[in-house]
Amino acid sequence: MDSSAVIRQRQRDQWDAVAASMPDFSSAPSTAYYRRREIALLERAAGPLKGKRVLKLDLWNEAINTRILEWVANAGADAYGMDVSHVVSHRAKDNSRRENFDVSIARADIRQIPFRSDSFDVVYTMGTIEHIDEYKDTLREIHRVLRVGGTAVIGVPNFWDPFLRPALVAVMEMLGKYPYAPEKSFTRSELKRDVENAGLAVTQMTGILLLPGVLRMLDLFLHVRRRWAAKSTEWFIKPFDAAEERFSWLDRFGYLVTAVATKRR
Repeated sequence: MDSSAVIRQRQRDQWDAVAASMPDFSSAPSTAYYRRREIALLERAAGPLKGKRVLKLDLWNEAINTRILEWVANAGADAYGMDVSHVVSHRAKDNSRRENFDVSIARADIRQIPFRSDSFDVVYTMGTIEHIDEYKDTLREIHRVLRVGGTAVIGVPNFWDPFLRPALVAVMEMLGKYPYAPEKSFTRSELKRDVENAGLAVTQMTGILLLPGVLRMLDLFLHVRRRWAAKSTEWFIKPFDAAEERFSWLDRFGYLVTAVATKRR
């Protein structure tokens, strides 16, 4: 087995271990906020989804978090998702059956998307490609599987997050307390350049989740450990949600910077 195969196997094992120990956050107040912002982003970027083929490049949200592909499927799209982790894929499949939404699931690596060229009308990835060094390979794969005229929505951590999330992540990584490590953050110009170098035409730079990382962490901690106090964080989350809904210019301060792009040839 060559060194790259060993590294990828280690990464798969890592994500299996993280997912196996992670509780379900889907009913946490900050997750509901996250889901609302994802839906608003997809509605703006991709328009009506009925009859479209939509691919999401990981299944973490379907396994543990916002269940965004449930909304995609209920909007009338043919929903597809893929993930390198057996545990994540299994949990996502179980949730789709239990919650009665239809999604086609593949266990695969985002560096080698297992679908034909020109297969999808929309490709969506949010908080995924930053965990691998070869993320540019994934961007080229997104270009390959996207149909001409299709839409790619690509979100990654914002290097200039005003609440200093990249610094918080760096400290947690040094202490060995960040389960999603490694994680790269991007400036808007860096993400735009990398997406365009992959052959896609960026039509909009935006972002989502104007929420301090520490508030998200506190909300999830209370959701798991102190259910009786979990609702209290909802009152702190509401002003951020309302501001993001009302003032579109705040999108540049979201902790996930996002490129909306199209394939022109």
